[in-house]
Amino acid sequence: MLRNSRLGYRVAQLTCFRRALSSSPVKPPQLTTTPLKRRRFKFSYERSANSVVDEKNLDVPENKLDYSKYQRNNVTINVSEEQAQKIPAIVSLHARLQLPSSYKYSTLVRALTCPQKEEKYPDNKQLTIFGANLLSFYSTEYLIANYPRLPISITKNAVDAYIGDFSLADIARNSWGIEEDRTSNLEKYLAGEPSLFKFGRLRYDKRVTHVERGITKFGNSTETTLDDTTAFANAVRAIIAGVYAHEGEESAKKFTTDHILSRKVDISSMFDFREPGKLLTRLLRVKGMEPLTVRLMSESGRLSNRAVFVVGCFSGENLLAGGEGSSLKEARIKSFVNALKAFYLYKPLDSNVPSDKNFSPLFIDEGEPFY
Repeated sequence: MLRNSRLGYRVAQLTCFRRALSSSPVKPPQLTTTPLKRRRFKFSYERSANSVVDEKNLDVPENKLDYSKYQRNNVTINVSEEQAQKIPAIVSLHARLQLPSSYKYSTLVRALTCPQKEEKYPDNKQLTIFGANLLSFYSTEYLIANYPRLPISITKNAVDAYIGDFSLADIARNSWGIEEDRTSNLEKYLAGEPSLFKFGRLRYDKRVTHVERGITKFGNSTETTLDDTTAFANAVRAIIAGVYAHEGEESAKKFTTDHILSRKVDISSMFDFREPGKLLTRLLRVKGMEPLTVRLMSESGRLSNRAVFVVGCFSGENLLAGGEGSSLKEARIKSFVNALKAFYLYKPLDSNVPSDKNFSPLFIDEGEPFY
C-alpha cells in the first residue's frame, strides 16, 4: 500500500512538472535591425580600390570616350615612338601578337611598365584597370550566353579560370613570351646592353616573400610592390586595354576571344554535388517531370573482384544519364551526377552575346528557385 502511494506521488510530481513546462510563456524572438550577411559573387577583377587617378593629374580630351588621348601631366620622362621601335623585344612582341599597325610601340612599352616607387616613366596602372573591366565583361557574357544554366558560383569560378591572375600570367609567360627584367643596372653595364632595351621586358617592384636563410627582413612592403603572377597578369590586361584604345571595341573583343576565351577550361570538373540524388529529385519535381527511377542496365563479373555495373536514371521512360562503377551504389551516384551535369552544362546551338550587333535574347527556362 505504501509502495503504491509513493508511486502515485511520483506520477503526480512528473505531471505537475510537465504542466509547468508546457504552460510557461515563450519569450518572443528579439528583432534586430542589422541586415543579414549574404554571400556576394564578384565578377569584376579590376584592382580599382585606392587606384583612381586624380583628375588634376590628367589632361582630359574634349571627347572623354577617346581613351587614346588621355595623358598624365605628372610624367617627366616618356619613351617616344621612335625610341620604342628600336627595342627588339617590343618589335618582336608586337609582331608575335599580330597587333594592328595603329597600335603604337610606345603603348606596348607602357603596358610592360608597372608602377614603381622611383620611376618617372608612364606606367600601366590605368590601362590595367580598364583592361580588367573589359576582360570581366567579355568573359562573363560569354559564359552566361553559352552556358545559361550554370549556377552563379560555378560561373564565378569559370570566370576566374579564364581571366584570373594565374591564367593571365601563364598566357604572358608561355604563350606571349613576355620576359621579366631581372638583371641589375651593373649587370647591364658590364654586358654592354643599351639602357633602352630594359623597356622591352616587364619591370616592377618585386615583392619579396622568401628571404635567404640567416637574413632578417625589416620594413613593410609599399603599395607599388607586386608578386610576379600579378605583374604578368596586369601586363596582359594593359595590352588588351591598348587594343581597345587604338582600334576600338570590336578589335578588343576579337583579341580577347582569340587569346583568352579560346583556351580550354573544363567547367564540368568544377561541380561538387554533396547529395546528387536529392538535388536531381527536386529538379525533376520543379520542372514538372515524372519521378526519378533507377534501373540496372547491364553488369559483368558480379562475383569477381573487378565487377562492372551500368546504371541508368530515368524520368518515366526517358533516360536522363547513365553511370558505371565497381558497385551498384557508385554507378547510381555517377548516373545522378551525369544527369545534373547534362542539365547545367546545356549549351545553345547558335548562341550570341549581348555585345554582338545581331544579338537576340533566347529564353532558356525560368531558373532554379531551390538552388
